[in-house]
Amino acid sequence: MGTLSFASALVSLHVLANMVWIGSLLSVAFLLSADSDEGFGRTAARLARKTYLRLAAPAFAVSFLCGVAVLGMSASAYMRAPWMHAKLTLALVVIAIHHVVGARARRAADGRTECARGADWLGAAVLACSAGAVWLAITRWIP
Repeated sequence: MGTLSFASALVSLHVLANMVWIGSLLSVAFLLSADSDEGFGRTAARLARKTYLRLAAPAFAVSFLCGVAVLGMSASAYMRAPWMHAKLTLALVVIAIHHVVGARARRAADGRTECARGADWLGAAVLACSAGAVWLAITRWIP
């Protein structure tokens, strides 16, 4: 068995950070969509904000930095690959949703629970885009 290269370690850390990032982002969206009529809404909003700050945001930062480093090390190969362009587009969509969910979690934790509406759809979009990015990274294929 060969030694683990620096690039392999970066890719591994990128994948691990993505797992934590997407999982926590889905959890935040799920918590924001909790029914406030059940009395859990305010507590769920606070928990969503803590999850965003303590898990989603740091994992996103690690994922982003490792991803940029890997791209920088392999720029010529990846920039000619159509599947990578599609994967990066999906990643940009998830990053945008990440910030929307974070803002909604902040407002919901401040008591503005109407901001949590639609969080379930944002979670579904994160899941769909993430699944597409994983599929592209594994198959390296564009239809």
